[in-house]
Amino acid sequence: MALDSKNNIKSVFVVPSRAYTLATKMVPGADVGAVAVCDVNNNVITAINPLDPPQTIKIIKDRGADLPLQQVRLNLADLTAYSGAAYTAATEQVSYIGYNGTSGSISGYLGTLNDTFYIVKLEHVPNAFAYGKRPANYKYGTYQSDSTATQAEIANGLQASLIQNFKPNRTIDWRVITELVTNATSALITGPTSYGVTRYSKTVTIDAPAALLVAGDYVVLNGAAYKVAAVSSTTITLANSYQGVTATLSTANRISAANAASNTFNWGIKITGLKQKYDVNRWRQYDKVRFNALLENFGNATTVTTTAATDGVGVYEQVANDEYISWGDEGQIFVDQVPPLFREQDAVVGGEYSPLVVGWVNHLPSLIGAGENKGQAILYMDSYSASPDQSGEIADLLDAWAAVKGFPNQAGSL
Repeated sequence: MALDSKNNIKSVFVVPSRAYTLATKMVPGADVGAVAVCDVNNNVITAINPLDPPQTIKIIKDRGADLPLQQVRLNLADLTAYSGAAYTAATEQVSYIGYNGTSGSISGYLGTLNDTFYIVKLEHVPNAFAYGKRPANYKYGTYQSDSTATQAEIANGLQASLIQNFKPNRTIDWRVITELVTNATSALITGPTSYGVTRYSKTVTIDAPAALLVAGDYVVLNGAAYKVAAVSSTTITLANSYQGVTATLSTANRISAANAASNTFNWGIKITGLKQKYDVNRWRQYDKVRFNALLENFGNATTVTTTAATDGVGVYEQVANDEYISWGDEGQIFVDQVPPLFREQDAVVGGEYSPLVVGWVNHLPSLIGAGENKGQAILYMDSYSASPDQSGEIADLLDAWAAVKGFPNQAGSL
C-alpha cells in the first residue's frame, strides 16, 4: 500500500530494554540506540512540570553517528488519544473431533462405527484484510471403516488422510498438524531413555530396546498417540508421521493393541493450526490459521474448539509490519512492489513488545493534503519494565505530559 494518506501518518519507535539515556542533547551518535523525550531543541527531558508543561515535545531515537535521527514532533494542543497495552502472546487454534481430553468419542452414522465413510472437511477462514475476497479453501480427511471398526482404527485412518492432504501446504499457505488423543490405558515403556522425534518423520530413534512394544501397539509421544508399524532395537517406525515439535523425549508410553481395539476407551483427533511463515520485506500479511472442522457421517461426534486463534498484542510480526510501513515508500511507488525494498529493522524475531500509542490531529496544510491531518506515534517497548529502564522513564514522562489534557496514566497498563 502507498503511504499517501493524510489520515495514515504513523511514526513507529522500537524501544530497546536499557537504561534511559545519559545524553543531555540528542544528536546523531550521542547515545546510539537510545530513545528519549526531548524539547524542540533536542534537549533530553527528564521530568515534566504539570504546572508548566512543554507545549511541544519530540520523541527521538539515535540511530548512529552517520544516520539521521528518527524523530517525531508532538504538540500538546493536537493530542487526541493516549493508550497503552501489555504484550500478549498470540495463540494457535486447537480443535478436537471426538474425544477432547475430557469427554467425547468418535461415533458413526446411525450409531455404528462399521462400514461408514467418514469425512472431515476443514474450511479455512482467512483474514479478510490480509487475503481480500477469496473463495473458500478446503482440505479433507476421509476414511472408509470396515465391518469390525474401532475408534482407534478410524482415528488413525483419518489422521493418515489429513496428513497426506496437507503435505503440499507445508511450506506455503495455511497448515495444521493432526494428532490422536485417547483415554486408553497405557504404561510407561522401560528400556529407552531417549526418544528422538522429528516433525513429519515416521522414524523414532531410541537408545535401547523398547520393552513389550510391538507392531500394532500405539506409542504415546509428548501426549499424542501413534500407531506402531515396526520396532527394532534402535528405532520405532510409526504408521503415520510424527506431528509434534522436533525434540528428544526422555519417556514414552505404550498402549497395547488390545487396549487400542477396545471400544470401552475413547479416541479423538486434535487439530492444531501452525504459525504461518512471515517475511516483512517480502509480504506484510500477518495472519493466524483459523478453520472450521465440518463432519459427515460421524453420528453424535462433534467438533470442540478449546483454544481460539488470536493475533496477540505487540508480537514481532505486528511490530515489524508497522515499523516497515512507517518508513514510507522511500522512492518506490508502492511498498509492496517487486522486488521488495529491504530495510533495516529494529524489531527482533520473537521479541515481546508493549505498545504505547500517542494519537494526534491538526488542521495544518501539509505535503500530503490540506485540512485535517491525523497520525499516531507508536512506541513498542521491548520487555517493558518500570523506571529506571528506558521504557519506564519514557512512559512516565508521556503519562505526565498527557495528564495535562486529562488522559489517564498508561505505565501501569504496560
